[in-house]
Amino acid sequence: MSEITIDARFARFLVDGLARQNVDASPLLLANGISSISLNKPSQRIKLDQFAAFAVDAMNEIDDEYLGLGVAKQPLGSFAMACRACISARDLEHALKRYANFWNLFNNSFRHDVITSDQTVTYQLTPLPEMPNINNYLVEASLSTTHRFHCWLGGQFIPLKSVSMRCPKPEYAEQLTPLFYGAQIDFDQGSNSIQFARPIHDMQVVQTPETLDEYLAGKNLSLLYQPKNYRALSEQVRQWLERTIEHGQQQATLVEAALHFEMSQQVMHRRLQLEDQSFKEIKKQTRRDIAINLLSEQQRSIEDIAHRIGFSEPSAFIRAFKSWTGLTPLNYRRRKH
Repeated sequence: MSEITIDARFARFLVDGLARQNVDASPLLLANGISSISLNKPSQRIKLDQFAAFAVDAMNEIDDEYLGLGVAKQPLGSFAMACRACISARDLEHALKRYANFWNLFNNSFRHDVITSDQTVTYQLTPLPEMPNINNYLVEASLSTTHRFHCWLGGQFIPLKSVSMRCPKPEYAEQLTPLFYGAQIDFDQGSNSIQFARPIHDMQVVQTPETLDEYLAGKNLSLLYQPKNYRALSEQVRQWLERTIEHGQQQATLVEAALHFEMSQQVMHRRLQLEDQSFKEIKKQTRRDIAINLLSEQQRSIEDIAHRIGFSEPSAFIRAFKSWTGLTPLNYRRRKH
C-alpha cells in the first residue's frame, strides 16, 4: 500500500499540535520529504508513509501520543499499555471496557464510555471542559484506533453501524469515510462515538501476548495501517490493482478482479457497496495515487506517467488528473516544490 496518498491537511493538523508545544515542525517535515509550503496549497496530497513517519517523529519530539492536541501530554507507551490491559479480556466487549477504563485513569482530554444495549455497543468520547478547540484530528484518530485495534484483537473485521462527531462537517469529510470503512458519519452530533453494527460480547479475543508483542513492534499507527487478517475487501482490491498496474496490466476490470478473488461480479459489487466503495472509484484512487508518486520523480515525463497508469493519450491523463486534484500534472509537480 506504499502508493497511497492522503490530503496534506492531515499533516497540517499535526503542525498545529507541535505549534502548541512551541516546536517548529519544519525540520520534521523536511526529514520526511514533506514540503511545508505544500501544506497550504489546495488539493495537495502526500504519501501515507511520509505522514506516518512524520507523526511518529512528532510524537517522539514532544513525548506526546496526543501530538500536542490534548489537554496534557499523553506519555509515549500509553497505547502499548492500553493494549496489554486488553489482551487477557474474556471477550471483545470486556476488552473495550478495559480499554476505556485505562484511558480514564489519565483524566486527559476525554471521558471514555462504553454504552451497551441488547443490540448495540457504543464507544463514546466526551471532551473534558478544558479540552482546547484546535482541530478534530485527535477525535478521528482515537475513534479509528479504537475500532481497528479491537478488530485486530478479535481477528475479524467488525463493521460500524454509525460514527458521530460533535464538530461541524469539515471540508475533508469525504476523506474520513475510508477511516471508518464506509460507515455513516454524522456531524453536529451530541457526542463523538462509534457504534458497532452488532453485539461483540460473544466475540472472543483471539490474539495472545506473543502476537501483541509483534503488533506493537511494528508500525502500529492504527489510524493508518490495518493488520492483514481483517483487511476490508476494498483495500484488498486496491492492493491487487497496484500490483496489476505495476506489472503492465493497466486496464484491469471488475471481471478480472472478481475472478482473482474467486467471487462473482455481483457479490464483489455488493460487498464493496457495504464499504461505501465501488471498483471504479478504487481504480480511480489507485491511478491517482500512483500518478502523484510518479510525479515526484522529476525525470519522468508526463507522457510516461500517463502510459504507466493506462492512458493512451497524455491529453486524456491531463484531463483526468485535473478532475482528481484540481490541477494539471505539470502544475501539481511545480506547486509541490
